[in-house]
Amino acid sequence: MGIKINQPIGSSVWAPFLIRLALGAYFIMAGLGKLEVLSAFIEQVKTFGMLPSNVSALYATLLPYIEVGIGSMMILGLWTTLTGILSGLLILSFVFAFGFFPGGHDIFNKDLILCAAACSLLFSGPGVYALDNVRRVAPAA
Repeated sequence: MGIKINQPIGSSVWAPFLIRLALGAYFIMAGLGKLEVLSAFIEQVKTFGMLPSNVSALYATLLPYIEVGIGSMMILGLWTTLTGILSGLLILSFVFAFGFFPGGHDIFNKDLILCAAACSLLFSGPGVYALDNVRRVAPAA
């Protein structure tokens, strides 16, 4: 039996799992990268001038922890709908801050693709290997 180029090669339950892994890894790496240079990141966010200085400092301080938390929950498949919403909103805030066309060599803001991936989880659910699937199983009465 050969592969048909217009048909999926496997079960569709794997697609959201792969999206969760990629998005989760992205958020964890982004958060950990910011934590390594937290004071410099706080100053960088302040220089954007989009928020008052004290709000910028709070946002920049909390953002890496939020990213690591969202990424971890995404990989585990825990509260997938909630993490899909939160990650989508977080990514949209980046798009708002940097614009659709950030300039330089970028054709457009890559965060739009990440936002679409996060939103796709709202429609697909967590896929396989997710804690959400374990939580759904009702105990026998």
